[in-house]
Amino acid sequence: MKITRLGCLCILSFLCTKSYAQKSGELYNTISKLDSTFFKALNDCDLEKYESFLAFDYEFYHDKQGLTVSKGNEMKSMNLFCGEQRERQQIKRKLINGSLEVYPIHNYGAIESGEHIFHLVMDDNTTKPISKAKFTSIWRLDNKEWKLARTISYDHIPYGKIQLDDETLRLYEGNYKAPDRIVNIKKEGEILRMTDLVDKKEVWSSEMLAETENTFYLNQNNIQIRFIKNKGKVEKLVVYENGKPIEEVIREK
Repeated sequence: MKITRLGCLCILSFLCTKSYAQKSGELYNTISKLDSTFFKALNDCDLEKYESFLAFDYEFYHDKQGLTVSKGNEMKSMNLFCGEQRERQQIKRKLINGSLEVYPIHNYGAIESGEHIFHLVMDDNTTKPISKAKFTSIWRLDNKEWKLARTISYDHIPYGKIQLDDETLRLYEGNYKAPDRIVNIKKEGEILRMTDLVDKKEVWSSEMLAETENTFYLNQNNIQIRFIKNKGKVEKLVVYENGKPIEEVIREK
């Protein structure tokens, strides 16, 4: 088959056409509303509403949890999320303002991308951020009805109320001696990690997220840790549960 110079130019023009992200307009408004309604169903654990958005061949790609194939398997995961997990801790998703972008897919639907933050719900009026992630969703228009066909959730990182620099985080590193264990505090990326050691063996561990320069909270339950300084040096930490001090642990010299 012979391709003319004009044909080559047409092909190159098609391949090189740039698709710009939409942050306004009819398609953007439609996908933005779908995103809001879909994740409200997630936050409220309205499983019937949540399921109504999913395509029959839905697939969910998660960088930490792996691949979930089919609407049925996704709903099994959601039943667990809204059951046992929700009883232990309630998580709420919030879209980062200005992060949403929408790209049309010709004769199919749209690609949605953005960033969101997941919050630990403390009570009806208080939430605390615990992680941040990026997402890409593919929406398919089936018989004039929008269905979520694919979701990719990735780049999950711990995320606190404020982000502290490395020098500040390293101030708190070390072992703190309790009557029944050693509490080890160690910098891990941009956060701290608290680990309980008994006979030098790890028995429990949790991420610590910054709330102020010297106060941190866990990514589970309503637990706070406050570091106390004396003459510029950290001498102990105090553990709070539901706002009440429950333990003081002295730093080893």
